[in-house]
Amino acid sequence: MSFTYDENNAGIKPLESGEYEVYPSAWETQVANSGNNMILMNYRVRSDVEQNCAGSEIRRDNYVITPNSMWRFNALTKAVGGVPQGFDFGTPENWAEAMLGKPFRVSIEMVTADNGKQYSDVKSLMQTQHPQMTEQPVVKHHSAGQQAATASRYGAPAQPPRPAAPDPFADAGKGTMDISDDDLPF
Repeated sequence: MSFTYDENNAGIKPLESGEYEVYPSAWETQVANSGNNMILMNYRVRSDVEQNCAGSEIRRDNYVITPNSMWRFNALTKAVGGVPQGFDFGTPENWAEAMLGKPFRVSIEMVTADNGKQYSDVKSLMQTQHPQMTEQPVVKHHSAGQQAATASRYGAPAQPPRPAAPDPFADAGKGTMDISDDDLPF
């Protein structure tokens, strides 16, 4: 096997302003500058659709958890489709987890920050023009335990903690404990 240089295969092309077929690939919870909790969602540009920047990631689309910003959550839910009107996800984390891997389309604009770095600004969320995905989505799921822990921060009822195992050393201060050298592992 040879190991040769190919300038046409030098990585993923940087994002440009435009429309892309994507799917949510990861999310996390953070606190917005306003002090409100939010979901940060990342999207992956689909590789199974012929388009520029396939495989690139659109990072840090913010969903601030306030009554006035529920339209953003609803816009993504409508774009992915298949969710009945009035469906209750229970928590923002459950909503984010349900969105992972679902195809939709975004319109982005590349913006230059004051520090000179470029980032993508999501302008609109639309239904996909290619609903049948032929690639397996690469997503980062969160465990139920992580979701319950974050849900409790938002006032949602968390699962009750499991009872702790009995402490084998609880009575250790009431006397001496003799351990033979033969019982030591070293």
